[in-house]
Amino acid sequence: MNSQQYFLLQPANISATRISADVMTTSSSTTVVNEDKCDLISRVYGATGVKDGLDWLSFDFHQPVPNSLAQPKSRQCAPDDAFWAFKHQEQTSLNGAFDHDYQQYSRTSHMGILDPTYDTFTSRKGHGSLLYKIQNNTAIVMGDPLCSPDDYELLSKEFQGWCQDCRLKVAFMGVGESFIDYAQRSNWVSIRFARERALNPVTNAVLQKKAGKRMISQCRQLLDPGRGGITLHVYIPSISGRDFALESQLQQVYDNWREERNSKQMASPQAFVTVYDLFSHPDITTFVYTRYQNGCINGLSTLRTVTANAGFHADPVIASSSAPRGITDLLIIGCMGLLKRAQISYLSLGYEPLTEIEDSSKQPSLISWLTRTGYRRATDAMHVDGKANFLNKFRPDDSLDYDLHIVIPSRVLRVQQSAALMHVANLRLRSLF
Repeated sequence: MNSQQYFLLQPANISATRISADVMTTSSSTTVVNEDKCDLISRVYGATGVKDGLDWLSFDFHQPVPNSLAQPKSRQCAPDDAFWAFKHQEQTSLNGAFDHDYQQYSRTSHMGILDPTYDTFTSRKGHGSLLYKIQNNTAIVMGDPLCSPDDYELLSKEFQGWCQDCRLKVAFMGVGESFIDYAQRSNWVSIRFARERALNPVTNAVLQKKAGKRMISQCRQLLDPGRGGITLHVYIPSISGRDFALESQLQQVYDNWREERNSKQMASPQAFVTVYDLFSHPDITTFVYTRYQNGCINGLSTLRTVTANAGFHADPVIASSSAPRGITDLLIIGCMGLLKRAQISYLSLGYEPLTEIEDSSKQPSLISWLTRTGYRRATDAMHVDGKANFLNKFRPDDSLDYDLHIVIPSRVLRVQQSAALMHVANLRLRSLF
């Protein structure tokens, strides 16, 4: 059967559907201009023996697991299974097309790739891919489309056509300036709501001992065997192989942290929080974690490749409830030091929400005022200034800032789309009143 004429069957539950593409084609831009995700991870692994001015910062790299890469034998399909075998082959090709696009264009805003509630859309005509989530009958696309800016219009129209067939509204969240140029030409609503903060580990002032001396002193104390007794470890499953026992421990640390955070301060949840299945994509992730002297894990940072910037995004960065003070600082400093040794010059620390949004579209004045007022009340309840203070400790590089926008493919931001965006951003409607 010609793949151009074959369409995946759509389950009745739209929210669980992975809508796709001509699985035999990929993005129309075939020139890989960004560093390969495997090269980035290999450079991190190759930095184990590098000596620098951070000799106090040492890592225990997880050793290869001999049997972890053994693959189960493929099941032989009976003739009656031929249809499902074809569908499996098609889905495999589809995943390959998405991986191709992710490998070229991934950014911090594509963090949802590790969140099982997100899904992917890949153009059947080879225009690229999208990462999206359905909420309140709205398909919310996270991050810039995974394609060349030249393909934004074609990919967006193809996705909007599918959404229209499914009676879904569309919204874009966390897109940058190149997509904003296209949105403004289309007279769409565009609102700047945050900026991405990043630093250059190679030139960072904290690692050069020009700033953050108290924080560095605390990190050194934590790593001192006679004082803190904490050890730093690195797990790279794509190189060492999968250690499922270790992964279970790390996932448990994360799950416990999430449960404690959600139950402890329900009145003050964090904005823009993604829920992760940490090991769903082991080919694009590296894990830095800390242990007590007794071997118990008390902190975790996940580094995900962002190939558009030839670097990594650190998220989540968490400490267990029993961890000593300063573990999250140590984890970020550890990630910075690791990337410095690998001569990787980009580490994203995530979103910093703005205290005031900037509406650059031509919405009616009343709608614009309501949008600004609603956002201000919601973020006041979130205490977003605390995140800015935390990030500033590590001296982000202002030249690496990346403005983030919300885009609605219409001339007015509607209630349905607003509610969906607030849900995805972890903002509560009751905080508006």
